[in-house]
Parts: sequence; C-alpha cells; structure tokens
Amino acid sequence: MFGTNYTGGITDYRSAAEVNSAMGRVYGHMSMAVLVSMIVSYFVGSSPELLAFFFTGLMKWIVIFSPLVAILAFAFAAQHFNKGQLQLFLYAFAGLMGLSFATIFAVFTMGSIVSAFMSAGVLFAVMSGYGYFTKQSLDSMGKFMFVGLIAIIIASIINIFIGSTVMQMVISAIAVIVFLGLTAYDTQKIREMVAVDGDTGREEVMGALTLYMDFINLFINLLQLFGIKKD
Repeated sequence: MFGTNYTGGITDYRSAAEVNSAMGRVYGHMSMAVLVSMIVSYFVGSSPELLAFFFTGLMKWIVIFSPLVAILAFAFAAQHFNKGQLQLFLYAFAGLMGLSFATIFAVFTMGSIVSAFMSAGVLFAVMSGYGYFTKQSLDSMGKFMFVGLIAIIIASIINIFIGSTVMQMVISAIAVIVFLGLTAYDTQKIREMVAVDGDTGREEVMGALTLYMDFINLFINLLQLFGIKKD
C-alpha cells in the first residue's frame, strides 16, 4: 500500500517516504502545540496575580469550559480553513488549553510536573510507535476506547461539582489506560489518512490536534495520579 503510488483507481496513495514525511509534520505540529501549552501554563501558573484573575468567580468557569467550545469550533474550521489558518487555530487552542491547566504549577511540585511530562512522553512514544508500525487493525480497540472516553468526560463534568478526590483518582487511572489506547488507534488512523495522495495538508494539522489531545490528557492524568503537591 505504501510502497507505490497507485493511479487509475478511485484512490491514489503516497509512497512510504511521502507518508513518513507527512507523519513527521504531524508530530512537528503536535510538538509545537505542546510547547505552546506548557509555556502559557507555566507563565500563568507562576503568577499569583494571573491565577487570581483567571481562576476566580465566573472567569474560572469560562477558562475551564472554553477549550471544549474551541474544539467544537475546530470541526467547523477544518472544513473552511486552509492549512496555515488551521495551524494558527491549533496553536491558539493549545494556548487556551495551557491556560486551563495552569493551576498545576501552583499545586504540584516542579519535579512532579517534569516527571509526569517525561513519563507521558515515553508512554506516548511507545503507543504511537505501536500504532504506526502494527499491521493489525485497531478499529475494535478504538471503538472501545471511545466509549471509555465518553464515560470519562461525563464523570469528569460531574466531579467538577462534586469535588471527590477518590472519584478523581479513579477517573485519572481509567483515563491513562484510555488515552494510551487512543494514542495507538489515532496514530494508525492518521497514518492512513495522510497516506491518501492529493490532500491539502489540513489533514496533518487535524491529526496533530488529535495526538496533542492524547498526549496532554495522558500527562494531566499521570500528574493527578502520581504528582506530589506543594505544602
């Protein structure tokens, strides 16, 4: 499938080298988005004044739920924006996400944050590598993980109002498993998507967003599970 461009049929496919190059750009966009998030999160989380502004009163709820609104807007943008516009949208969304979890720098020790980030990086690399190279279809696993994701989202929204520490730990543990599975599944699907010849590059940015979400959620949930809080 990836060794030759097939022409004359319904679908044309890129060569293996072209697919690898496209996936390299996907990982590049994703890495840049992660960097933007961490910079914004650190900058806001290290400032008591900014934390008080963004996480007090009504503003707190706007910051918490605005990434959800943005991700829904991204679905519209994907149909109407070109690659460059989508890239800007991705980085703006990453900044918004970084703002939403900026409190980690006020709550957790820097060592815990670095450890969780590195652990997430290793686990992400392993599972993405598996999804990239495996010949086995991961469709059935992806469907199962998607159901788990829906359950996590619902439980997380409920726990925002309940505030149960035990429930949060359970949600985080399940979320780590779910996002590990989704990382492999999404990588395989993105590789198949960019393998189709003639795309405009928007697919690469959309794929980067998907993997970005997998990584960030993996990182946050690992931090929730194993992070050491400041005194």
